[in-house]
Amino acid sequence: MTYQDGLKQVDKATQMITEANQLIVETVMNAFLFTGQWWAALAMIVAPWIFWGIFRNRESSARLFSAGLLVMVLSEILDTLGVSFGKWAYPVKVVPVATINFSYRLSVLPVFVMLLLQYKPNFNPYLKAVFFGVLGAYVGMPVLAKFDLYKKIDWSYTYSFLILTSFYLLAHWFSRLNSFEKLEKK
Repeated sequence: MTYQDGLKQVDKATQMITEANQLIVETVMNAFLFTGQWWAALAMIVAPWIFWGIFRNRESSARLFSAGLLVMVLSEILDTLGVSFGKWAYPVKVVPVATINFSYRLSVLPVFVMLLLQYKPNFNPYLKAVFFGVLGAYVGMPVLAKFDLYKKIDWSYTYSFLILTSFYLLAHWFSRLNSFEKLEKK
């Protein structure tokens, strides 16, 4: 394949992606919009952040939010890869774009991590990480699947457990960096 053939191939793939996204927009607008699942997904986007706004530790907000932001970025990257490679899908969407699922990875996961970091901060982080991984992978994801908000295709919940556990440990480490202590003392 020549370079020019590669450009033509990418153009063809881009057209296919555009057509797939249009199909998803039509499906969301005509089949899913305002259904119970759609409202549940919307609530999963909004409610965790409202909860966080009310119950966050204001003295540690920047440190905790930075750790949550790290979880958001990492989960966005891995989730996009998983959807792109056909490992899982998000059938019902609030925002009708093929790879976007704001409800879980950009709201529920980071807020839950931030709350775990905030409460009992000196509790064993490995136990908290396992708790987070078990709850997310073996409870949260099957519940999402039951309501058609997540579809496992070629994936194991155990992989998700390992990833979520690692996310928590990384967020814990990140939230403990000395640079945050200096900011909080000011």
